[in-house]
Amino acid sequence: MQVSRRAAIKAIGGTALTAGLALTGAGAEEHQHLPDGQQKEVLAYRLYRGADGNSHVVRGKINTNKLVEVQTIKFQETSPHGSYDWHNDPIPQYVITLAGVLEFTTARGEMFTIRPGDVLLAEDNTGTGHKWRLINDEPWKRAYVIFKPGADTQFVPDAT
Repeated sequence: MQVSRRAAIKAIGGTALTAGLALTGAGAEEHQHLPDGQQKEVLAYRLYRGADGNSHVVRGKINTNKLVEVQTIKFQETSPHGSYDWHNDPIPQYVITLAGVLEFTTARGEMFTIRPGDVLLAEDNTGTGHKWRLINDEPWKRAYVIFKPGADTQFVPDAT
């Protein structure tokens, strides 16, 4: 299903625009910036495979001042109280949560919580993987945003 840029931004409540996503590349020149001083940070978590072969998580944000080249967007919903046992992500992607609160766990015991408006940068495509479970009474509504090959994800890790 092909989704227009305008429909995708409307459907995810402007999160794509705020995060600086250029859907399919068409119309990238139309990207709007908020007036100076009004840029908001977008909370993000990066799940990645470390040198030890395990999945790890880093908290950070998405740089909202630059566009991210993407090729597709897909919407999905999981019923309340859903979960998904150990797995890897199929390809590098953003997973933007629109509704629902989830708890993620890596095989090494690292845990983090995703809330509506948060972005998961899923890059643990191999290794020990992760699992998740919904921890509130809402369904998990989300948008999977697949990057163009070689795209800069604009993820900025928090200072440690």
